Amino acid sequence: MAKVSGMVVEKWTRRPVSGVKVSVGHYVGLTDAMGRFNIEAPTGNYQISITKGGFHPAIVPLNLVGARNLGTISIESQVVAL
Repeated sequence: MAKVSGMVVEKWTRRPVSGVKVSVGHYVGLTDAMGRFNIEAPTGNYQISITKGGFHPAIVPLNLVGARNLGTISIESQVVAL
């Protein structure tokens, strides 16, 4: 098992987003109040899925061979300007 970590922020405000579902294969975690996540998963190739209601989903490719910090991942709000 290898640790995958990172932080999810809103694309334009750069503010952390809490409660984001981060999936590495069948292994799932949620971001904390500061937008951080940590997930343990077996080594391998993955498409990391990053989803939360009100935001456009994001997919990040990952070749996991050991502990990996993905850094900051931006997701964009689906808010429509009037």
